[in-house]
Amino acid sequence: MSSAADEKSSNDQILYSYEGNLTDKDIFPVDLVSFIGAPAFFFAEAVKFNAPKPNWKINAVQLYAWDGFNGTNESVPMERIIGLEIRDKDLKLLYKFADSQLPYSNYAHNATLMYPLTIDIPQVPVSGEFYVCFFDRGAVVVAAEPINETSKTSFIYVEDGNSLINSTLPTGENLVTPVNWIMAVNGN
Repeated sequence: MSSAADEKSSNDQILYSYEGNLTDKDIFPVDLVSFIGAPAFFFAEAVKFNAPKPNWKINAVQLYAWDGFNGTNESVPMERIIGLEIRDKDLKLLYKFADSQLPYSNYAHNATLMYPLTIDIPQVPVSGEFYVCFFDRGAVVVAAEPINETSKTSFIYVEDGNSLINSTLPTGENLVTPVNWIMAVNGN
């Protein structure tokens, strides 16, 4: 994690949805609305994490995102709402956040490429498995890593039905590609 997360306590621990260095990965931008259409306003990029100890407290979530800003006045993004949820292993809601994407956006940070979008949250205690769900709602694209087989930790959360589906994206007629969402959580 970077920026605000770097300023966290030295006792903080970061959990990653990926292994290795991001610069070595073939990541690509995804917004679920573009892939799935209007129903995706109620879908989220979801990652399953495992708390390193009981009552571990999450204090920040970071993902790599881009809002379309490329440095020109024409690319200044329109304000939209993003959402973030923390859910337990049974998908019970533990925390919910919604805000304009602008304070977290590339535009606000004058960044013209994918940028670490960090959302600081009040300490949310978790134990065992938990899920971080990010609702991009077409406001930002989120970094995804194509993988060879269906992920055991990355999903698409479907609000209607409170369920998870595989994080596979259509890549052609009758073809799908499994992906791993690039996300990290900070806590202690």
